[in-house]
Amino acid sequence: MIYYTVFVKGLNNSTGYIDVALADDQLLKDFLQYLDVGIKPHRSYAVTAPPKALGKQATSSTGVFVINLSDVTAITALRAT
Repeated sequence: MIYYTVFVKGLNNSTGYIDVALADDQLLKDFLQYLDVGIKPHRSYAVTAPPKALGKQATSSTGVFVINLSDVTAITALRAT
């Protein structure tokens, strides 16, 4: 599981960023590809449940996260151990 902080242009939530836990590092790989080549992937990313909630659910995926990479200013990532 990787915890992301995604800084988004024009986000109207008074902070300018979104915190999300995703199953893998594909979002970061896609963002780096977008910065290098300018190709925007059209995909969704699996959102994971907090570690304490994983035992209560049948699967570790609780939904999907979709974002327009051209609106992303920066991404920070922290891998959960």
